[in-house]
Amino acid sequence: GELRKGLTQAEASTAAQAAGMLGIMSWRGEGAAADAAAALRWLSVGASMGHASSLNALGLMHQSGEQVPRDAERATELFKQAAEKQHQGGQVNYALAVMDRKRDVAMANLRAAAENGHILAHYYVAGFHATAVASGGGEASCRMAVASYRFVAEKADWLHSPIPEAAAAAARGDVEAATLRYMQAAEMGYDVGQLNAALLLERPGGALFPATADYERQALAYWTRAANQNVADARTKQGDAYYYGRGAPRSYERAAAAYALAARTEASGLAMWSLGWMFEHGIGVAQDFHLAKRYYDQSLDANDAGRLAAHVSLARLCLRYLWAWASGRDVGEGPLFFAPRPVSRDEEERAAAANARPAANDLDHHWEQAAAEEDDDDSSDDSTKDGVQGGGSLSESLFFIVLLLGAAWMFLPLR
Repeated sequence: GELRKGLTQAEASTAAQAAGMLGIMSWRGEGAAADAAAALRWLSVGASMGHASSLNALGLMHQSGEQVPRDAERATELFKQAAEKQHQGGQVNYALAVMDRKRDVAMANLRAAAENGHILAHYYVAGFHATAVASGGGEASCRMAVASYRFVAEKADWLHSPIPEAAAAAARGDVEAATLRYMQAAEMGYDVGQLNAALLLERPGGALFPATADYERQALAYWTRAANQNVADARTKQGDAYYYGRGAPRSYERAAAAYALAARTEASGLAMWSLGWMFEHGIGVAQDFHLAKRYYDQSLDANDAGRLAAHVSLARLCLRYLWAWASGRDVGEGPLFFAPRPVSRDEEERAAAANARPAANDLDHHWEQAAAEEDDDDSSDDSTKDGVQGGGSLSESLFFIVLLLGAAWMFLPLR
């Protein structure tokens, strides 16, 4: 329990972290039998070196009187030191210790911990706002209370989580058991359960539901819930479901709205590429070659793995733009590639929002209505199975082929 002299700053920081971890593990009995005396010794070493977790844990020992005399003032001082080092547990414990006499300081610490995702901080913040609502605090307090309680419900772990059983079932190849367990976890609010349940439900086969449409509808519900919990690419999968009509009536406008939301909030390269495709072909949005190019360019920056698809799409966009220009159609102002017209980010988002109707926030509720809606005109409204309306004329296709053959003739050596 003693430190040698002459440690560098990095070595001292590592030693403090090691002492704190040893203290916490000794207190919990992790890796060995629980030993509160050893925990106190190691935590004291870590706290003396300014380790935030050690300060917080040592404060808890003083607060509960374990291995040391119960001392609320000493515990509060240790919690304060941990909170000043931005330790989330220390912020919560310090807030609870001073709530009665320093309410503003306590709420500031709770909010700071909540902003970093501390579940207990969210719970206490929600309770504070709920009390304010009961005292006539108004709509703002109500929204804050609901948001924090929702965070707790979605992120807090249950005593008995079905996820380990689901993972074990998937590992041994029991897909139906894994799907049921992940669906159970999804209904309990686990974003991992929603993600994996949606992925498994998209696989063909199985006897959980009587029809394929039931699988697709339930998968869309889980994609929507996962997207609302900011799971990466879930919003893009939601857009795919609307684009192809899986789980809900096909709606290119809803697909475009979902892709626009994913591109803006998640910087999803796939969503950017999909939105570029829709602007290029005028599917679900007004055709706009400049916005199509802008989204293809953004997908290049956001997703290095999709560079080939983005470059091929840009080449196709160039050919389509030249054909439209040669045909006398409106292609927008200014050249497409050599001197792109300046488009601000706000202008892009306004154009996407104006073209992608209904609004993205309506997506969250649409899947619930999908079963009740009829889609009698689905086949007549969509000219092709893959969702490309109009598909391009024969002369346009021949024009592309001639251009590609000309490019091949110029760049390939003659034999």
